[in-house]
Amino acid sequence: MVQGVHFDRTRPDNGHFSTKEVRAPEEPCLSTSRLIAFPKNYYKQPPNLAAGFSSLDVSCEGPVRANLVADSITTSSFRIAVETWGNSTLFEASATWVEHKATAKETIFQQFDTDSHESSTIASTAPRARITKRHMVYTEPVPQKYGKPFFFPRPFSEPPDIVCWLNRLDLSSGPNHNYKVRAFADGVNSEGFSAHLNTWGDDGELHGAAMCWIAFPKRKKNVDSGRFSTNDVRKRTNPRPKTTSKVKFKQRFTKVPTVLAALNMIDAAGNADLRVKLSITEVDLEGFRWTLETWDDSTLYGAGASWIALGFS
Repeated sequence: MVQGVHFDRTRPDNGHFSTKEVRAPEEPCLSTSRLIAFPKNYYKQPPNLAAGFSSLDVSCEGPVRANLVADSITTSSFRIAVETWGNSTLFEASATWVEHKATAKETIFQQFDTDSHESSTIASTAPRARITKRHMVYTEPVPQKYGKPFFFPRPFSEPPDIVCWLNRLDLSSGPNHNYKVRAFADGVNSEGFSAHLNTWGDDGELHGAAMCWIAFPKRKKNVDSGRFSTNDVRKRTNPRPKTTSKVKFKQRFTKVPTVLAALNMIDAAGNADLRVKLSITEVDLEGFRWTLETWDDSTLYGAGASWIALGFS
């Protein structure tokens, strides 16, 4: 397999990237990347970025592994990359990101990765062989739940809103291992919260994952956020290739906002490729339509996403 394909011609920043901009899905490689240009003379310091997956198409012939990277950040551009490793084959993926000035004090971006030694884990009961990025080693039981407390640099005046986006996953595949992963926050107060990356049930096997989180003041002007999932519309036991519904904003916007959304939950059958796609359409002053779908022989029991709407002039 080709190690990597990089497109060094910058493209304007619109908060979205697809590997199809660089290569065809039938030409998989370990790393697919390109340069994104920030608006000219907008940043005096390299900004902070938070990013998450909005679609994935990964082969079931091996572990399902995908990693989203934003690096080489300057005042004028950055590199966005989607990676896999080992014997995993990633046909296609897309990502969503949001950025803010490094000097901004009201909004906080951070990352939680299960590879961090600071993560606490709750393990399942059966010992298994764990596949890592480099090699296979025998370990204690594969953890089913990872959690970590975070404390804000400065307390908020009230519990803030928090958006969580998945940006790395390492899952077992096969008839006995469904793709199950969820990123979420709980215990939110003005000083901090707990971040979680979990799988569940006897058929989910999570070797690792990562998420970004975005915290900002509740009722912040021209900003709204929330979560949605297929569970809002249908039961897990009634999987469909396509599930769609509408979200109504809580915030009153004076101009049509930009809505940025990425996956925070996946629940799919492991006997076929992992194929999941999130779409946001019909955005107006009142809300937007979301769609979560799969295709071919994949079965999507459920999926979910977090969103943030920005109505700045």
